[in-house]
Amino acid sequence: MGLSAHALERQPGAIKRLGLFGGAFDPPHLAHTALARAAIDQLQLDCLHVLPTGGAWHKKRELSRPDDRLAMCRLAFAGMAHAEVDEREIRRPGATYTIDTIEELQAVFPGASLYLLMGADQAVSLPSWHRWKE
Repeated sequence: MGLSAHALERQPGAIKRLGLFGGAFDPPHLAHTALARAAIDQLQLDCLHVLPTGGAWHKKRELSRPDDRLAMCRLAFAGMAHAEVDEREIRRPGATYTIDTIEELQAVFPGASLYLLMGADQAVSLPSWHRWKE
């Protein structure tokens, strides 16, 4: 299956194309995994970080417990080549903003091209996101 993104973090320049796939994943379902597989294949990603959201400031409904959503993601994406469940947003205190995650990953993977995956629902609401133009 190859090295995980965490192992590749220790090898500068190993990841050239990094996908970010965030969401509530409450619960993760077949459409999530199908989108992840398609993105990995079509965008030729070296790694896709699946990022269950922590403090979802934009969700109107209460989400399942963060650790439960993290465990569900680990099950849903287990064994998917080039996909890694990343818990940084779950572990971040307070509101979770995509821009913070992007900046963190740019620092960890300098020079990598980042690809932000989102559904049509989020694409429509993008102008309401924190620091969305960045």
